[in-house]
Amino acid sequence: MPSNSSTRPARLREPGGRGTLAALCCAALFLFAVYLGAIGIFLPVLGQTFHLGPAMQGRIFPANFGGFIVGVLTCGFLSDRIGRKRVLLGAILLFALAQGLVGFSRTFGSVLVGFALIGAGGGAMETVASALAADLFPQRRAAILNALQVAFGAGAALSPLLAHKLLMAGADWHRLFFAVALANLVLMLLLAFQALPAAPHQPESLTAAALHSVLKHPIFLILCLCQALYVGAETGFSSWLPSYFDRLPGGVAWAGIVVTGFWAAMTLGRAVVGGGIAGLPLTRLVCGLAFLGAVAAGLTLLPHQTSIAFIGVLGTGLFFSGIFGLILAEAGDCFPHSAGTVFGCVVAAGGVGGAVVPWAIGALTGSAWGWSGAMALIPAAALLLGVVLLVYDRSSGRKHI
Repeated sequence: MPSNSSTRPARLREPGGRGTLAALCCAALFLFAVYLGAIGIFLPVLGQTFHLGPAMQGRIFPANFGGFIVGVLTCGFLSDRIGRKRVLLGAILLFALAQGLVGFSRTFGSVLVGFALIGAGGGAMETVASALAADLFPQRRAAILNALQVAFGAGAALSPLLAHKLLMAGADWHRLFFAVALANLVLMLLLAFQALPAAPHQPESLTAAALHSVLKHPIFLILCLCQALYVGAETGFSSWLPSYFDRLPGGVAWAGIVVTGFWAAMTLGRAVVGGGIAGLPLTRLVCGLAFLGAVAAGLTLLPHQTSIAFIGVLGTGLFFSGIFGLILAEAGDCFPHSAGTVFGCVVAAGGVGGAVVPWAIGALTGSAWGWSGAMALIPAAALLLGVVLLVYDRSSGRKHI
């Protein structure tokens, strides 16, 4: 009886504490998405400030996602050894300081350094906040991770329109980065003073032995390629949409809402896909979404059809919505005994795509391809993703490892 009475208060306190921590994890993804969703709005502003064309602006993406890859690959290892909360606090602090560095920057070189650090902090924030929330509610892991993605989608949908309106009203872009930095510092303080309930979890660090066993299988490389194609297409599409619409007939009026529309459709699509995947082969579902996404993205390339292009933006967000998570789910199904290692590598591969495809779009805008040709990389990447997965689904090598 004494032992039961001594543990009862902890049990009464744990649900509230876990709920608050889960909410703070959602806030971390929301703030990361606020930054990520607004990149496309800031690209032309940074170009005007530092007298840069799209090709030079595109260098932001290799810097940002280079840092992201480093953050993702190291955070799992560290969080298993020194704790999820400590690593998340460090990631939020790095993210905030990096935002401040960009805000203080007066040269494009320091902006690139700031974006690299933002990527490292943001990648660690997203990964560790998801792992911490999953640890807190192991019996409702799918539901809590879906809630995190909804929070991410809300931040990504809100920030482009808000940033556009503030900039059009004369706000200094430096101060907007300071505002995001301040919000993250507040989040860090709230998290620092929140007790961490006991939540046993399986270690999921990136170990050399697990990595070696995974790398022997072609399936792993296929999933990495698919995630790189997807993240490259998503990031390239959402980041360059405002600049692209600025050049369409009558597109200036749409430039402030296209990214918000994309992410709003993305969030809606995630809710729909999340409720309808039971019993469906994941790879076939991703194939369908990728092919439909390629068609929708192709609509944005129609000349002199701005309203149809906006419909294409909404369709692309809707069909792209489930691909990222479904690829990870397929990776977990194929490698159930080293899921943490595989997730880290597949997410990092996505970071490679996020660095290469948006940079390539910026570089191609000044070539004979022009903006339409450069943006054609988006449906091309989605189409290739669908073809690769279609071949993969029909191959005999698809199995649990």
